[in-house]
Amino acid sequence: MAKPLKKIFDGIYAQLEETDGNVVLFSSKGEPSVIFEMTNPVQQLCTDAEQYALFQDVLANIVQTLGEGYALQKQDILCRQFYRHDVPEDAEFLTRSYFRYFEGREFTEIRTCLIITQEAQRSQFVQYNPKTWLDFHSKVSKVNDILTEKGIRHRKLTKPEVNEYCHRFMAFQFRHGSFSMTNFKASDEYLKIGDRVVRSYPLVDIDEINLPSMVKPYTEMTINGYAIATDLLSFLTSVPFADCVVFNQVIQIPNQRKLLRKLQGKAKRHGSMPDPSNKIAKADIEEVLNRLAVDSSLLVNTNFNILVSCPADKVTPVTSYLETKLYECGIMPSRAAYNQLELFVDSFPGNAYAFNPDYDLFLTLSDAALCFFFKEHLKESEVTPLTTFYTDRQGLPVCIDITGKEGKVKMTDNANFFCIGPSGSGKSFHMHVIWTKTHRKELQTKLRETS
Repeated sequence: MAKPLKKIFDGIYAQLEETDGNVVLFSSKGEPSVIFEMTNPVQQLCTDAEQYALFQDVLANIVQTLGEGYALQKQDILCRQFYRHDVPEDAEFLTRSYFRYFEGREFTEIRTCLIITQEAQRSQFVQYNPKTWLDFHSKVSKVNDILTEKGIRHRKLTKPEVNEYCHRFMAFQFRHGSFSMTNFKASDEYLKIGDRVVRSYPLVDIDEINLPSMVKPYTEMTINGYAIATDLLSFLTSVPFADCVVFNQVIQIPNQRKLLRKLQGKAKRHGSMPDPSNKIAKADIEEVLNRLAVDSSLLVNTNFNILVSCPADKVTPVTSYLETKLYECGIMPSRAAYNQLELFVDSFPGNAYAFNPDYDLFLTLSDAALCFFFKEHLKESEVTPLTTFYTDRQGLPVCIDITGKEGKVKMTDNANFFCIGPSGSGKSFHMHVIWTKTHRKELQTKLRETS
């Protein structure tokens, strides 16, 4: 008997408990999950293609470490926030005035969660298996060690944080501060939540696979005639009229031997009917099989879903923007996403095995799937005692170590820089601030003024 729609949110999770050193979230079918909060290691517009490839290797290492029977879910939450900077009461007048100028300015914040989920045995009852349970905690510990070794900032969410995260996802409210639930109204096009609309844009339609024939961990865009590396989906940080964008990325690692036998049988069936389309299908399957035999790739089931929250009257321009940007990447999003409520529920954290395998999951190689994972973070303040603030591309203050040698990351052991500008632009005041800060830190500074 089908579950009534009014009860659809009642059966998402079974339990949330802290056990064996991990906060474990159990889905309704008994799949345990552990949630990491992490920072994507690649800074947006860094122009360094190697950094994208390095993070691709980290993700591939995690997938290989997890192995069969596990799912890797990554959620990048790009939410519009209001800027606020806590200024000490004893701060100088100009300092307080500086941050007061930016108070309340809107900006995009990226929050990233990495979720490890173990597949439960499909039976009438969920049975406890001590060996499987220990393997789950062992795999979580190995993923934690991989992220630590590669220098990727991360931490496990606590029980109250996981609870808040799930409730915020249900309300689709990720702005700082309090939030509230409201009624849902589902249609074939979107979900209406209060005065806002949440719409899902799946990237893959399994009936019409409109994807590029070759993908890389990054793409190239041209700025002033120069090609620079950037994320495939870097445009998600600037979706117009959107107050929140969640990019849900799911990789399920099924039994490999079973899939290989299925593909080999399918290749034989295509070969028995020698027409052009069957020849192409057979060649594609044989190429995949050869790749699996040579490389360390895995066959994985994937789902990529962009959830966008915006005002009800702005759905059309948001859809046009996303379709245009995805088309530039060689991707045509699914036009058959009529199961909006189902897609929204299946995208909940720890719900990686809820997707319908008949029309929501796409079988591909793990290396290709990981290319579509979002890899960027926005510019952040540096950890340095020389707190010199400049504005970033969003027009917000960020702290920069202008010496390059006093911050946590040492870039040089000797700093030289120019302060150039027209008359009245604030060169003298800026150098006065720099001189004061370096003097307080007892750093040797030589200043030369020219005209």
